[in-house]
Amino acid sequence: MNQYPNNNQFNQNNQYYSNAGMTPQQYQQFMQAQMRENMLKRRERNELIRDGAVIGGTILAYLVIEVIVVSMINILGLKSVYDNSPAFQNFFNVIAVHFFSMTIPFSIMAIILKKRFTGPLVPTKKIGAASMCAWVAFGMGGCMAANIITNFIINLFDTAGYKLTQPELTKPDSIIALISVVISTSVIPGIIEEYAMRCCTLGALKKYGKGFAVFAVSIVFGLIHANLIQFIFAFLVGLVLGYITVVTDNVIPAMLIHAFNNGISVVEDFITYFSGSSAASKAEPYIIGAWFVVSIIGLVYLIVKRKLLPKKNNKATTPPSRLSFGAKLACLVPGFLIPFMILIVITSQYIQHK
Repeated sequence: MNQYPNNNQFNQNNQYYSNAGMTPQQYQQFMQAQMRENMLKRRERNELIRDGAVIGGTILAYLVIEVIVVSMINILGLKSVYDNSPAFQNFFNVIAVHFFSMTIPFSIMAIILKKRFTGPLVPTKKIGAASMCAWVAFGMGGCMAANIITNFIINLFDTAGYKLTQPELTKPDSIIALISVVISTSVIPGIIEEYAMRCCTLGALKKYGKGFAVFAVSIVFGLIHANLIQFIFAFLVGLVLGYITVVTDNVIPAMLIHAFNNGISVVEDFITYFSGSSAASKAEPYIIGAWFVVSIIGLVYLIVKRKLLPKKNNKATTPPSRLSFGAKLACLVPGFLIPFMILIVITSQYIQHK
């Protein structure tokens, strides 16, 4: 049965239309507009459900490929070499984790969702050297804030009698190992993970709203780390990196921030190797303090130059999203269920009851 009245019904309900301030013809146009709006909402909802399934499948593929590639260590009889050689661990992670497990699946995802992109895969809009430095400094301040919040949450678990831990690699024991740490911990993750998150995934979701895309990709960023501590930190840092990427329309600041943030631990590894762990512990507050000062300078610059907030774009290339933030997020959730379950299972292995 047609739920919308036909022309005869319009004529029979003249009084109703008059009370509504519309003629029968205006009411018919109104109902047609409503039908079109509902159709567009259904279309957007279905698109997001499919996108969530594709992105969730990509996260799952990343985790599965990583397990398969890492298992090759045992198959090839390299377990003892891996356990005892930090350099081998780091170079292997570059190949296994970042190339095979991440670059390939997320590149395939970008190809599948290429019709969703409203701009280039890798955004590189020119922003100037001074602005680049300011955004990197500002982003480092955001990373430090994320670290403080993460430590606060960890302490809450500790107060409740549970200790959250995470897997750690062996400390470098040679110059070659130190070089491998720089490459595998700072340089490669800064490039590959930002390509996967702020290029492939953010680019595919940006058409549904930049704020929503930043939030959703931050969840993805947390899920690929498959550990609660890293999930919390990666989610918070993802908000910062995503915001900077959409405001600047350039992924390079996010890559640099990612590399410098990871580089803090690399610097500590260098100090530990040459001067001992106690020297590294003493140096850590100075390193963080220096970045804190730099981040304040960057923030002031961005505020003075009025670059901190996104500029309104009156020439939008895509129509605004018709769904609420919560509705869009709900469409993605089914595709993320399995990665979330994996996160819970893996995290349970690293929770220690005190």
